[in-house]
Parts: sequence; C-alpha cells; structure tokens
Amino acid sequence: MLGLRKGLAAGLCAIALVVTAPAAFAEVVLKAGHTQNAGEPMDVGLQIMNDVLQEATDGEYKIEVYPNMQLGGEMEMIKQVMTGTLDITSPSNGPLTNFVPELKIFDMPFLFRDEDHMIEVLRGPVLGKIADIVAARGIRLLGVYNVGVRNLMTKEPVETIDDLAGLKIRTMQSKYHVSAWNGFGANATPLNYAELYSSLQSGVVDGAEAANTNYVEKKFYEVAPYWAQLGWTILTAPIIMSEAKFQSLPENVQQALIEGGQKAAIYEQDLYAKVDNERLEDIRAAGVTITRLDPVPFREASQAIYDEFLTTPEELEILKMIQETK
Repeated sequence: MLGLRKGLAAGLCAIALVVTAPAAFAEVVLKAGHTQNAGEPMDVGLQIMNDVLQEATDGEYKIEVYPNMQLGGEMEMIKQVMTGTLDITSPSNGPLTNFVPELKIFDMPFLFRDEDHMIEVLRGPVLGKIADIVAARGIRLLGVYNVGVRNLMTKEPVETIDDLAGLKIRTMQSKYHVSAWNGFGANATPLNYAELYSSLQSGVVDGAEAANTNYVEKKFYEVAPYWAQLGWTILTAPIIMSEAKFQSLPENVQQALIEGGQKAAIYEQDLYAKVDNERLEDIRAAGVTITRLDPVPFREASQAIYDEFLTTPEELEILKMIQETK
C-alpha cells in the first residue's frame, strides 16, 4: 500500500511539472527572396538580418532566405510583398519605382559624386526622410543595398558622348534610365537582362550599361569588348517589406528588423564596393579595351532629367540634402 501511495505521488508530481512548465513557442518564419546567387553580398546581408532577429527574439523569429529568383523575378517579388505572400525582398530600385515613385531620386543620373558619397548618404538622415515617405505607400524601408557603379560596354569603341549618336544601348526597364540615355544621344533600348548577351551577340543592341561585376560574371566582354568607365549612376536595391506586415509584428521584432536591416546594408555596401572594384583587374586580365569617358557633357545632359522628374518641394529638398552630404 505504501508503494502504491509513493507511485501515485510521483505520478502527480510529474503531471504537475507538465502542467506548470512553460509551453514551447511556435517558431515564426519570415520569408525573404532576392535575385543574387547564394553567398553573394545581398544574400549574406539577409543572413545577417536573420542572425540579428534570432538573437533578439531568442530564436522565436527567423528569416528564411530564398536566393537566385527561387520565388520569382524582381517585379514578382515586389508584388508578393505588396500582397503579403512574401515578407522581405531587395529589388533593384528601378522596378520598385513603379510602386513607390518617390524612390525615383535614386535613379537620377550622376546623383552621387562617387561610391563613398553614396554610402554616406545611405547612412545619414536622407534615408530616414525617404523611409517616412515610402511608409505612406505601404512599404517599410529597412535599408538600401549598393549594386554597383555603372559604366558602358559596347561592341565598338566609344570615346566621347558624340559617339553614342544612334547607338542602341540596352537599359533597365526604367523610364528614368531610358530618358537618361536618350538624353545622352543614344537610342535607349529597354531589354530583359536575361536576353542581353544574345542581343549583343546578334546586334539587336550595340551596347549596355552595367557594373564591373555584371560585366565579368556574365562574360559580356566576349561580345562587347570595349569598356568605358563613366559612373553615370550607382544602382541601389532597397530592402523592403509591407508596412502592414511590419506593424503587425511585436515591437521587439520591429526593432530587430530595423537594426538587422541597417547592419545588413552597411555590410553589403562595403563588400559590394570592394568586390566590384576588384573586378576591374579581372576585366583587364580578359584583354578588354578600357577607356574613361569625360563625365562633364554627360552631367550637363542630365540636368534635363532632373528638371523633368524632380519637381515637388519635397523632392527638391531631398536632392539638396543629398548634394550637401559630405
């Protein structure tokens, strides 16, 4: 009888422990998609965001990163964020301006003096002001990636702005990029990036703008062996999520996403600049003819783009802030 009572008591204690033990949390997964390959700067940045989020929430929240267009192209992923089927993405700025036109300022030609200037702007008060404007469009801006200084590849040498007359130059599908290259005297030709190599090879286009990294990794030098350094723009890729989704999350998660986005952007900006600069040596090694175009006539032609697209007091104030950033 004594053994029975002892057994019963032990069983009751075990039940009590089960009842009073805290319930294990259900892990919350946020999905992030992007277009770069796994291990490239953009991908590593999102992994940094995940590390910050997991540490801040003791593992309750995490980010699963889907690289290399596993969840679709940039436009598809932007739409998924807007409709709530994807939590985070980092598209090029150009496609995003179709949904958030206020971001067009990042697509203005010669907006930044150089890469150092761009990095200072993206880490200063300008970004906070833009983030407030973007939030009204239903988008939470968590940071901005650097996607490289853009130059010019061509099938035949281009030595001055006058040599662009009549040349079909591939641009991104952005009206600001199209207007810029038309303003430079070229025949701007928006084209899907996946079609660029074959289009250069077949003569559909005579050239394209790109960063050192793109030029090397896609071996565009095989079909466009002239590389003119111009730096007509420095592409950006905002890290975004739906503002409604962001506001639905607990405050500590929101703060972790903000902190994680900032850390991811800082890391990626520096890493991409380093990698992209190193690619110039790879370009030389490939036997490419490298020249440097005089930017002055290009800058002068760019003024018409600013006059056309930046017209509101708010836009002009942001432009002034960018220009005055040291």
